[in-house]
Order: sequence, then C-alpha cells, then structure tokens
Amino acid sequence: MKSAFIDTDVLLDTIMQRKPHYRASNAILALCEQNLIDGFTSSLVIANIYYIIKKLANHKDALTAIAKIRSIITILDFTDKEIGESSNAGFADFEDGVQYFIAVNNQLDCIITRNIKDFKLSNIAVLAPSNYLTLYNKS
Repeated sequence: MKSAFIDTDVLLDTIMQRKPHYRASNAILALCEQNLIDGFTSSLVIANIYYIIKKLANHKDALTAIAKIRSIITILDFTDKEIGESSNAGFADFEDGVQYFIAVNNQLDCIITRNIKDFKLSNIAVLAPSNYLTLYNKS
C-alpha cells in the first residue's frame, strides 16, 4: 500500500503533538517526507485544519502548518462528483464519504485515519496509523 489518503486527525495529531497518537501519526508523515510512501489529503482537510489551528492558536500558525503539510503530501481537489457520491453512498458522516470518494477516484491504496468506524462502507483498506506502520514494516 504505497499511496495513502491521510485524514485530518492524523495530520492534527502531528501538528498539535497530541498524545498518545503523535508518534505513529508523525511516523506516517516521515514516510511521506522521505518519499517512501505517497501521501495525499484533500483541500477539504486543509480547510478544516486551517480552521482548527486558527481557533486554537492564530492565523500565522495555521498558515505555517498548512505550508508544512503541502511540502510533504499532495493536496487533492474534490468536486461535485465526490459530493454526489457521498450523498448517495450511505456514509454516516458526509465528510468522511467525500474523503473516501476522493481516495477511490484517485485510485489510492488506503485511507489512514483514527476514525475507522465511519468508513464501514469502504472498499479500500482503512487503517489506523499504528496498523499501517505494522503492515509497512512487514513489507
């Protein structure tokens, strides 16, 4: 699983150094930074991260976090297609459905998130950061 969609919680774990999740989430981003895996997220995730960091800190810190993310992983757009697919797919959380269809439509191998329960309808692997690292280290 070389290409991975990285969800908001994983990025925030790293940015905010949230324990106990920081170590595994940061290791995922380190793999991306070293070009050992191809990391992706969405423009929706970036907007959410900006909003959260700005509320917790300030505008400058939020922009710094986004710049760092952009230097490590690729940001994918979402379109009316993903919105429609999410609306019709039966995901309990609309936003998670959008993220899922962004991953599927860009032919990514998996989604890395701590929010696994909201991806029950997924046809691609959905893994917590620690589980992804275990699989990565076995390959």
